[in-house]
Amino acid sequence: MTEALEAALGQRDDLNQYKSAKRMLFALQLSLDLEDIHSIAATALTDGADDKSCDLVYIDRDSRSMILAQGYEAGNVSQSQAPQTKASTLHQAVNWLFGANFESDVPARLRSAWRELNEALADGAIENVEIWFVHNLPENNQIAEELQAVANAAYRIIAARYSVDDLSVTGTEIGRETLSDRYEGSRTPILVGEKFTIPVSGAFPERGENWSALCASIPATWLRSQFSVHKERLFSANIRGYLGSTRSQSNINNGIQATARDQPGRFWAYNNGITALVHEFEYDGGESIQVTGIAIVNGAQTTGALGSTDSQRMEEVRILARFIKCDDAATVQDIVRYNNRQNPTQASDFRSNDRVQSRLVKDFEGLGVVGYNGGRRGGAEDVIRRPGENQLAASVAAQALAAFHGRPDVAYHEKGQIWEQDAIYSTVFPERVSARHILFVYSLLRALEQSKIALGSRSSDPQTQRDQELAKWFGMRGSTFLAVAAIGASIESVLDVPVSDRYNLEFRKNLSIPKAIEAWIPVTTSLLSLAPDQLTSPLSSTGGLRNRVAVDAAMKTYRAVVSATSQVNKPIYADFADKVKS
Repeated sequence: MTEALEAALGQRDDLNQYKSAKRMLFALQLSLDLEDIHSIAATALTDGADDKSCDLVYIDRDSRSMILAQGYEAGNVSQSQAPQTKASTLHQAVNWLFGANFESDVPARLRSAWRELNEALADGAIENVEIWFVHNLPENNQIAEELQAVANAAYRIIAARYSVDDLSVTGTEIGRETLSDRYEGSRTPILVGEKFTIPVSGAFPERGENWSALCASIPATWLRSQFSVHKERLFSANIRGYLGSTRSQSNINNGIQATARDQPGRFWAYNNGITALVHEFEYDGGESIQVTGIAIVNGAQTTGALGSTDSQRMEEVRILARFIKCDDAATVQDIVRYNNRQNPTQASDFRSNDRVQSRLVKDFEGLGVVGYNGGRRGGAEDVIRRPGENQLAASVAAQALAAFHGRPDVAYHEKGQIWEQDAIYSTVFPERVSARHILFVYSLLRALEQSKIALGSRSSDPQTQRDQELAKWFGMRGSTFLAVAAIGASIESVLDVPVSDRYNLEFRKNLSIPKAIEAWIPVTTSLLSLAPDQLTSPLSSTGGLRNRVAVDAAMKTYRAVVSATSQVNKPIYADFADKVKS
């Protein structure tokens, strides 16, 4: 099974640019069902000299979670386990990231991540902390125990420093087995393929378009025993939902366990039960049902809570269960999407049906651009497949739009709000927005990200003072979105024409995304030279891009400097202006 994983990872040559972080980014994208990993990599990767074992720091206020990861890629894959000392270094990462009292105490490479994480924890915006050790070797109990010790240490530090309710801190080894299971689960919804006989107190069938189901009341002891054997594999159809359930508030889990322990006779009435995909089910009217294969898509929290409950009255607990058989892949995808309570349907899923998004989907198809889905999440195959060169993700397009039109704070800190809040959505996606304009701003963001990666790839070579300053600036969180906003605010000086409505800006020709990025590169190269001096203060201030006063002041100064130097850069700007329609 690991052969299929390695083959899939090998095909993701778009991740080769991240070198030793390739597997770690693949694990992140696969586990969290991320539509576009490259924009996340541009911010989250911290790997490098003096990183204090923090290879990746991913912070997401929308999901109220963060992931700290350390990666290891063994050259000799015949080894029986990854070095335990490598996992132990995560203690160092935890101490620096969570334990440092002042930003000045933290190595320069980690300061921006420390600041963002510190502010998020202080704001109570983080409820779940995951600490990963990602490697390409078999997993080992000793490493699992070490990671649990790391998680316990992190919990103690965070609890002592911040007022965080219902905090969950977990340590996870993502070696061959776990990553392979997650990969296989993304391809085949049901990993647990055994045939089970389950005692029931009655059952009834139901059916609909492309599916059939059997509903029954089952004993909690059966569910608990399956969780003890299969663990994460039991949730293969929706690993993101399972991970989400581990992030859920601890008082909910405590409530589930307390009911099972103290009021087992009421558990069935209080709890919503579980929904599972199965290959087959049989019921002849007796006191048991036969089920072949199982993948729980709703009820991960219930299953996990019962799996860790030590109650002498567990025999009295019963649960409502729906076993659904479906052979249609699209319907399975929708069953997972709409059924899971821990991973609710995103507002963007509903936006995908509105007039603006429906038009944009068609317009992008006409331009030959693939991947724009109007905000609707795709299936797992869309995540694991190598993205094409002319592929555009709606989620990142929304961020680029928000930033270009003056809201880098929303683009970076509140990307989910673009789809969820009507006021923000209508500002970012007004009726007049066009696919060609989205391509214009999206390619600008990509050009900036490519410049950051190119600069990082030269980090081992002697660097000019300018490159050192720019690399330091790029290392600050939210820098690329601030640059998009600053360039958007300065676009009149670049084009040397009045721009009454920036939503009208687009390339004159129907450029592919790579060609559009190529068109931006000379301009962004010139404009980025001003960033370290003019665009640092908002990124280093309290609140970061959420500090609108600091952001507006910096962009005003940046716009003035771009205007003052426009004649010096006129040949570059004029060539670009010839390609742009305003």
